[in-house]
Amino acid sequence: MWRTLHRLALQQRESNDVPLTEGHTRLRFRIGLAPEKSAGAGTIKISQITADGGREPLELTGVIERDNFWYTVDESSFVDIPSQEVSIDIVKGIESKMVTLDFDLTTVKNRELVIPVNLERFSHLAKQRMISGNTHVHIMRQTYRQATDYLQLVPESDDLRLVWVSHLRRIPDEREYITNQFTPSSLHAISTDKVTLGFGEEHRHNFGIGGEGWGHVMLLDIPELVRPVSIGPGIMRGGSDGRPVQKGILAARGSGGTVIWCHNDFGLEDIANWTLGFIHAQNIFDGGSVGSYDATFYRYLNVGMQVPFSTGTDWFIYDYSRAYVPIRGRVTSNKWLAALRKGESFITNGPIISFTANQRDIGSTIQLESGSNTVQVNATGKGRTDFKGLELIHNGHVVATVETQSTDGYFVAKMNTTVDLSEPGWLAVRVPIDNNKNIYDRLIFGHTSPIYFQQNGQSIFDPDVALDLMVEMQQARDKAASTGQFDDEAARNSVIGVYDRAIERMEELIESSGK
Repeated sequence: MWRTLHRLALQQRESNDVPLTEGHTRLRFRIGLAPEKSAGAGTIKISQITADGGREPLELTGVIERDNFWYTVDESSFVDIPSQEVSIDIVKGIESKMVTLDFDLTTVKNRELVIPVNLERFSHLAKQRMISGNTHVHIMRQTYRQATDYLQLVPESDDLRLVWVSHLRRIPDEREYITNQFTPSSLHAISTDKVTLGFGEEHRHNFGIGGEGWGHVMLLDIPELVRPVSIGPGIMRGGSDGRPVQKGILAARGSGGTVIWCHNDFGLEDIANWTLGFIHAQNIFDGGSVGSYDATFYRYLNVGMQVPFSTGTDWFIYDYSRAYVPIRGRVTSNKWLAALRKGESFITNGPIISFTANQRDIGSTIQLESGSNTVQVNATGKGRTDFKGLELIHNGHVVATVETQSTDGYFVAKMNTTVDLSEPGWLAVRVPIDNNKNIYDRLIFGHTSPIYFQQNGQSIFDPDVALDLMVEMQQARDKAASTGQFDDEAARNSVIGVYDRAIERMEELIESSGK
């Protein structure tokens, strides 16, 4: 989950104070995204055009560096580069077509060039009231001013509407965690009309610096920190392991917070807390591309749990990773998280996905009649980069596929099919696992939360999956008991009790299923 940190150069606000080097050209950008009239932040990649017509990306200074030679700019920023022939790629978020412009800067008068661009959309989710959010962000090794610039400009350049900035602790590294200085009120103060910043905490326990422990959970929209923020000597160089993350989860829920399990299946308490109904949503790919839907989502869904899909980026915003949910009226953190908890989301770092079953939206529950039921499925995917197609998933298995087609500067895939269902279950749509990479050189992903199907009020329940989950909880219990450092028997029982209660609950579910 750790990644190489980016350099962040403080935005140059006044070019008059910065002399232009001889033989260089100063570039400014006014990037708009139709149908909006005003210019704002976007992302650029500038390449030197070589003698043989090739492209060699340039490293830029004075602007916010992203991955793969991309940089965030806005109207107040500028870049100075050697006067030469260049090619400039410009995008904003994941719903714009890319514009590529070639210039011979040796011919620019006054050695300063303002480049106005009004990017064309191939999708407009905000107009459909589908709002994007990144549920997991921290920043380190920056000044408060740099972090403020980053949080205001990078989400805007990526067309990302909400970002939850979370507090976390680790001794001694936390000295460089600049986002720990932000509070709910200060994040509200630096939010803009284009970016809403929410407050949260990454509540966690590890064995060792990065070893698996009880796990990590995002506690979002909490009024104050749940303490201790981090648990155990593996992170805090002191204390014991005698506090489960479940205590923090329950404290956050009690104060109205939203609880999201981090990093897919990382952590020993994940299955137990899902089994007991304490988790609101599940993150995947928040901190890298490691993990699979099979390890968590599909198994939980197949024992009747309702599991909203969520994602984020952890350290910095290095990718387009985000979840979309529907919101009516004014956009607020509270409304967005409420829609996420209802399971109305899809996650993506590129493809835009829509999905209905019998004209019902993502997160819906449909009652099946006795016998066979024909379900009409409609799904569409759109993306600037080829995402290879769409797959219809039924109870964890691919049951229909459709490939992408190139059209007018982007890719589209449309699925219109029927599925016959005779038992409870769920349907969802995803892009293929083996996929291309987006402009930030990250493996493309996209997955909707499910639409659920019940029969006689009963949800799917696979006893074999339930038994597997119960065995894993027993193994987690044994590891916790043998590895944890506990001050006394009460502390040990506090941790072990998490697994005992969840195992007992799963046994009850298996027995009541009659299978």
